[in-house]
Amino acid sequence: MNLKFHPLGNLSRLERWFLGVGWLLIVAKCFVVGWAVPHYHVPIHPLWIIGPTLFSAAFVTVLWTTHHE
Repeated sequence: MNLKFHPLGNLSRLERWFLGVGWLLIVAKCFVVGWAVPHYHVPIHPLWIIGPTLFSAAFVTVLWTTHHE
């Protein structure tokens, strides 16, 4: 299997901005969830929300950067 990995430097400026803003929103959501769950005494661990979010975001980012044409 021959994967053609395109480093982030090969992305256009708009694509890098889109990726950066997306990750900033994801990180902000994770901080809000990490604060809100214990603050409002929600009976779950915050990683049940944060873990799948980060995994999905990383997976989509890898797919996008490796299959970019």
